[in-house]
Amino acid sequence: MKIQYKSRNLEISDAMKEYFSKKMAKLERLVNDDDGEVEVRFSKMRQLYTVEVTLKMRSIIVRAEESTKDFYAAVDNAINNLERRLKRFKERFRTLKREKNVEEVSSENTPEETEKVVKVKKFELRPMSLEEAMMQLDLLDHEFFMFRNSESDQINVLYRRKDGNYGLIVPQ
Repeated sequence: MKIQYKSRNLEISDAMKEYFSKKMAKLERLVNDDDGEVEVRFSKMRQLYTVEVTLKMRSIIVRAEESTKDFYAAVDNAINNLERRLKRFKERFRTLKREKNVEEVSSENTPEETEKVVKVKKFELRPMSLEEAMMQLDLLDHEFFMFRNSESDQINVLYRRKDGNYGLIVPQ
């Protein structure tokens, strides 16, 4: 697996890279993807170290981010979050595969779902500019807002980032 290091306001030492690589090695048994790529971004703002890890594999992208006052604790927490998410994904994948292979499942053998869609919302996508969408997101006080971009006539998703700025998701 290739690991790409990036940093912001922080000099990455060889010891930091080695520590991260050792921690990532325990996840390789869960990944099974030699072509997988890991992008890790270390940053320091004031007294806070932030570690962002993005694991890109053939079928999925898994991301974890942690911030603490101790660099090594941030790495440990980020790797633990990544491991937990990978295990959850693998378990869901196994469950779906099992359900697909079994033709008839009795109601008592059906595993209870812990997460499910509890609400479906339908609404009209009006064409609007990015500025209008930003204003609408603020007015609704939601975490994200889906709209049809009047400039490109594509559906975009505008979301609020943890740093207070906005992010825009645009299809390719």
